[in-house]
Amino acid sequence: MKRALRNFSIVAALAAFAAGANAQTIGCVTGGAGGAFPATGTGGGGTFPTVLPTSPVSFALNVASIPAGATHVTEVKLLGLNHTYVSDLQFVLTSPAGATTNLLCRATTPTGTIFSCEYGGDYTIIPQCVGSSALAFPAACTSPTVFTPGAYEQFFGAAANSWPSGTNGIDNTRLDAVPAATGTWTLTVYDWAAVDVGTLTGFDVCFGTPGTPSAPSAAPTLATPANNAALFGPSVTLNWSAVNCATAYDVEVDGVVFNAAANSFVYTSAPGSHLWRVRGKNAAGVGPYSALNVFNDLGVAPTPCSGASITTVPFTGGNGLGTNSAVYFDVNVLNPAGISFAQINTNANATVGTPFTVEIWTKPGTYDGSEQNAAAWTLRATGGGVSVGNNVAGGSLVEFPDFLLPQGVTGMALRIIGAGHSYTNGNGANQSYSNADLTLTLGKSQATLFNGAPITPRVWNGTFRYNCTPPTPTPYCTSSTSTNGCNATISASAQPSASQATPCTINVANVEGQKQGLVFYGLDNTGFTPLPWSATSTSFFCVKSPVQRTFPQNSNGTINQCNGVFAVDLNNFFNVFPSAIGLPFTAGDKLFTQAWFRDPPASKTTNLSNAIEMTMQP
Repeated sequence: MKRALRNFSIVAALAAFAAGANAQTIGCVTGGAGGAFPATGTGGGGTFPTVLPTSPVSFALNVASIPAGATHVTEVKLLGLNHTYVSDLQFVLTSPAGATTNLLCRATTPTGTIFSCEYGGDYTIIPQCVGSSALAFPAACTSPTVFTPGAYEQFFGAAANSWPSGTNGIDNTRLDAVPAATGTWTLTVYDWAAVDVGTLTGFDVCFGTPGTPSAPSAAPTLATPANNAALFGPSVTLNWSAVNCATAYDVEVDGVVFNAAANSFVYTSAPGSHLWRVRGKNAAGVGPYSALNVFNDLGVAPTPCSGASITTVPFTGGNGLGTNSAVYFDVNVLNPAGISFAQINTNANATVGTPFTVEIWTKPGTYDGSEQNAAAWTLRATGGGVSVGNNVAGGSLVEFPDFLLPQGVTGMALRIIGAGHSYTNGNGANQSYSNADLTLTLGKSQATLFNGAPITPRVWNGTFRYNCTPPTPTPYCTSSTSTNGCNATISASAQPSASQATPCTINVANVEGQKQGLVFYGLDNTGFTPLPWSATSTSFFCVKSPVQRTFPQNSNGTINQCNGVFAVDLNNFFNVFPSAIGLPFTAGDKLFTQAWFRDPPASKTTNLSNAIEMTMQP
């Protein structure tokens, strides 16, 4: 694949160009050694970036004196450089004190596309961020084209060829931050690929005064989450490509700008869709923003519930169908009290991180014979998950509202949307699974739910979870700080019950004493981002409208102290106000709940607690 070594003449007028590009240079020390590289054989033998190539070559330059007035390095000139495949080489400068600085690391496009063109001439490396004084890398460069000689800013690699600063003692230091010094300066050439060889006539090191960095000129490229990705919050790590000259970044999410010291930022997210973009900045100014991306926060990741479970065959697949397909099986509940069906794990054939939906359909008695009779079935629940990948042990967890399966046989159909079912062919010995509470008998599949001839025998790869202890109410959002330094905190004694089978009391603690207030709730926070209560308030409004207010009440306690409380007996409130929004509730419904209270000296004369998310139980 590689071409033989080519020799090219040195481009005239390089010196004039370089002098104009490096206004801070006072003088250069010439006469650095040159020669062939590698010294014997060809390059390669390393693993980028952790294991260096086995045959690097170092060239020396003795600096007996520093030009008057010079304090730092301003340029390094690579003279008579010849080598095929530009992207193979890395040049490193080591000072007499042992400080090792990356000059040019595997030149590529900003997205990491390699150059197969060839070095052939004199090249000057100058500090990053000097604006228009340096040549730009080409959009593409292939052999036998010569990589244009001239002055280039330091380059630390891109994408898979990016050099992590400090690796093997080589730092991505701005060149004019390297102090001037007398003694031996060393230029080391690393060739990361086998076959080729190269030559260097010599090198010079120039000294002067540091320049003033220009503002970043390029926009970052957003990396993760991928555009339109679905993921679980509340901590979402945003990553993007580093931008030359940027010492920090502005990260804008839904119009709010945050500061990031490096090219990664952990955003505290709320469920829903969020727009984000990034730009680099330094003391000289800001660069252009990246394109806008969107990610979808699915809320807090579900975890396997603390109940009983039964698992079918290992999650090895072997067969399957695509999106909208269905699997069928029977559930024979042996427990006279029935069971509360809570979660499944399933073998979802989709790329890791892909969101998908599962519809759970049931019918009294066996499924067998009713696969094409839609009227026989009832949609009992719809749940969501995110794929962990195809044929991964344990499968992908799917959360849905719990529902009761009575004693006896219930036919079940699982329709998957956004992913495919991976399942196993039945062989008679792998189609029945039992414990003390139930028996699963499997099964069939169908490319489209209730449509077309079913395929048999087919065994769903899954875990069936039931009789789970409900999760506790989940706090989210941020409490205000009141005038007297109180942070009102909301909690609940238990999850609410749609049938009011169990009590549920909402409590708000750390409220300012002797203040009027109330608790309110909403039903759906989808796509909602908490809103500042006002420009100067420490409160956030954390519940999407419409909202339902509960009883007004007094916090009691001591004035100007944080010992006030509110309490709401939720079952009592629903009985007194049967027209409250959401009634009648069903298991799985959500309540997003927050408290409001008077605080006359505060902005808007009021403040808010944090919030909790609650899930209705049966």
